Amino acid sequence: MSLTSKDTDELNLWSEKPFWCQPWSIILTGILVIIISLIWPAIKWITLLLSIIIVLWWILFLWLAPNLYRAQIGNIDQDN
Repeated sequence: MSLTSKDTDELNLWSEKPFWCQPWSIILTGILVIIISLIWPAIKWITLLLSIIIVLWWILFLWLAPNLYRAQIGNIDQDN
């Protein structure tokens, strides 16, 4: 069975999130935090630590969460 565009929209985690929790805002916030840490306090290990945390945050919220959401919705649809 193929998915229609309506089914694809229903599988989209981002359609349920507010504007401040969209992929563009998550990426922009991470980039801004890294840039600010380069300027102030300008300590390289703090910037590195923040960068690692932000990349993990991006992986969690931009890749893992949407995939798990689609899998969960798919399991619910199959149960019905």
